[in-house]
Amino acid sequence: MLLRSAMIIVLTAGAVAATPLADMDGTWRGAGWAKETVQGQKETVRCQIRNTYDYASGTLTLAGQCVVPGRRLNMSGMLQGSDTSEKIVGRWSNPDGIGSVRITGIQKEGIVAFTFSAKDPETGRDVAQNVEWRVSDGTLRLRSTDRKSPDIMLSDISFEQ
Repeated sequence: MLLRSAMIIVLTAGAVAATPLADMDGTWRGAGWAKETVQGQKETVRCQIRNTYDYASGTLTLAGQCVVPGRRLNMSGMLQGSDTSEKIVGRWSNPDGIGSVRITGIQKEGIVAFTFSAKDPETGRDVAQNVEWRVSDGTLRLRSTDRKSPDIMLSDISFEQ
């Protein structure tokens, strides 16, 4: 019985290590900064997200909220990958901003990176970002840059479980 329990733990640990999406499972709380536009001011942001990973489908479902001065933003998403490919696909939704957008990207070595493009329904401006989630030693870091000018940071938020 003890050997069987140990094998289950080892197999589960191996599955978790197989994909960064699996490593993102759990409830994460974080803080950092973000700005809405390239020219915008940095705003302090606090977030809580709940990620649920389904091993059978290779799908990570995200739901959470971020608070910036004067408002609360809801977000949700779904990222799908597999153990046999670095490619990921999915959807990202921010009903208080760009709405729902399709995302494509990669997962490898503790990193999930994807891009998206959308038109802001309120302002009509194009929004296009490169997004990177990095999982390491019990932390999750979200960073995004402008797609036209990747040297311009748009957010940097660090999470812990």
